[in-house]
Amino acid sequence: MSRFMGILGFCLSLWLVASPAIAAPSEAQLAASAQNYFAGLFENLSTAAGQHPTPDTFRSIMKPLVADIDGLYGATLIDDQFIIRQVYFSRNFLARGFDLKKVEELEYFWDRMRTAPSAQLSEPGHGSVLQPRLIAMRSPIIRDGVLTGVVSLMVRTEAFLKATGLDRCQAYRITCRGKVAESQGELGNSPHRVQLNLPATNWLIEYR
Repeated sequence: MSRFMGILGFCLSLWLVASPAIAAPSEAQLAASAQNYFAGLFENLSTAAGQHPTPDTFRSIMKPLVADIDGLYGATLIDDQFIIRQVYFSRNFLARGFDLKKVEELEYFWDRMRTAPSAQLSEPGHGSVLQPRLIAMRSPIIRDGVLTGVVSLMVRTEAFLKATGLDRCQAYRITCRGKVAESQGELGNSPHRVQLNLPATNWLIEYR
């Protein structure tokens, strides 16, 4: 048995060495996949916002729209004062009543939502031991031309990396509005560069 396992391990090692690495996406492929990824999520958010959800109806409205989202972390219903009024997953119940205006990183987005309501994409959150790396999207709820609330969706950053092929890269760096938000590995000289104009923000993705 030990001889068999040794041969098996040797053959596996040869296969791993001989197997070609999966190629990183081209700049055009990455740009298209990133735009398409967010476009689909924002379409779902817009559909939810258009139904004017309340704390009582939010979960039922969101259920068919988030069922197939890979890496879904959660969704929230936010009022016109940027306070969370309802959460999609009951496990996040402690977030109800939290005032998002207390979050310094969201000041720009709150001011923009208040003065010119539109879809928003936040930079990837850095995460921590208790908080995973997340990307947040928001869509305004408008009634008679007035902002009455916001629907927010959060996905794990790993899902975005996988969907765009960045998870196959040796290194990458995502810079949002001039600030590095996500990075891995050493880029070296002359990395690929993709500039994305996204809802309420711009991203520069560098990778190799």
